[in-house]
Amino acid sequence: MGEDLRRRLRELGVARGVHELAMLPPRRCVAIEDLVPGRFHTTSHGQCFVAEATFPPDHLHGDLPLSSFLDLSPEVTAQVARDSALAGVDLRRVCFLDTETTGLSGGAGTMAFVVGLGFFAEEGFHVRQYFLRDPGDEPAMVEALAELLPESEALASFNGRAFDVPILENRFILARIPPPTTGMPHLDLLHPARWLYHYRLPSCALSSLEHEVLGVLREQDDVPSGVIPYLYRDYLRTGDAREMKRVLYHNVVDILSLVTLAARLCRTFADPWAEAELSGPELYGLGRWYAAEGRPAETERAYRASLGTDLTPDLRAKALRDLAYLLKRADRRTEAFAYWQQLALETADDVLAHVELAKYFEWHVEDLSLAVRWTRAALAQVESWPTTGTRREAALAELRHRLARLERKMGKSQSPNPKTQDCREA
Repeated sequence: MGEDLRRRLRELGVARGVHELAMLPPRRCVAIEDLVPGRFHTTSHGQCFVAEATFPPDHLHGDLPLSSFLDLSPEVTAQVARDSALAGVDLRRVCFLDTETTGLSGGAGTMAFVVGLGFFAEEGFHVRQYFLRDPGDEPAMVEALAELLPESEALASFNGRAFDVPILENRFILARIPPPTTGMPHLDLLHPARWLYHYRLPSCALSSLEHEVLGVLREQDDVPSGVIPYLYRDYLRTGDAREMKRVLYHNVVDILSLVTLAARLCRTFADPWAEAELSGPELYGLGRWYAAEGRPAETERAYRASLGTDLTPDLRAKALRDLAYLLKRADRRTEAFAYWQQLALETADDVLAHVELAKYFEWHVEDLSLAVRWTRAALAQVESWPTTGTRREAALAELRHRLARLERKMGKSQSPNPKTQDCREA
């Protein structure tokens, strides 16, 4: 192979053999400050780089403007977060938090190399991203965060209560600085998002919610969250920050999505009937959320509304079951009867409704023959189940025991009273 051809191949990144790798042209290093607008923040522990961006209040992120969050009631955010302290918070002083870390499992050894904070200011919605050009910059970053975070009255995040905040608090503790997030009210959007969208979406990851709920489309500059720790390790090795620009873009979009997701969730939970028509799975999820809140009237309305939509058979069975149980607990057993009966007709892999109907006829209608009939129907259905596993045998044993007890009870009720019989004969 000629030397000219070797040179051209090396320029294209082609190498033959490990010994040729040393002859490849070095990768060009590009500093983060040359790629994104920002500044260096100076503290007593040195400097850290801060990328900054400002968005106008009417900036559309998905199908909602950022300012829609400010139209919410603090009482509603407190209810959605299940944190009563949020009821007294000025929503303009809520800090939206998202971090990019060196690992996805958390723990004391995990470091946040990007801490993104979003908050409303006079000029609009401001995003600051504290970036570690080197792990040695962490003391400066921690000190800078300790200066800014106390200016906020509350946090908003997506799984931040379990992930982002503990990581930051660990770093504050290691720096011997009291964590400013301790005791701060927190709107963690993951849990209400799961309540509402779990039965509609296969995943409630933020990226899935962006695409399916918020109408957010990320640009090609984005990077999958799962590879971000590896990209940072590569950056530390090479000093080339070009991939870090993509990571910062990913983080900015996450923060903007927190704002519109918070607005969407709070508006829906505050008045779901005023919002755009919810899907059947969302209505069922809403009913379960109301049930967990101890709001039976709203629970019933949501369950009934979900049953009026095109639910999958499995989800329809869940809605029938939960509505029937709700009515039963309210001692509205006659109303519950209709839903137990419908559930019994529609399901073949469960006999819960048959058993509930048998109980209803035994104890409330006092018609033992119908109680026996429903128990026998349940037995016939269970006998058609697959013979593998223990579920079938356990169900058969329970139903046979119930049937035997009902038949004994029915036999006693039909046998004549000896004293009455003697009187008749006399």
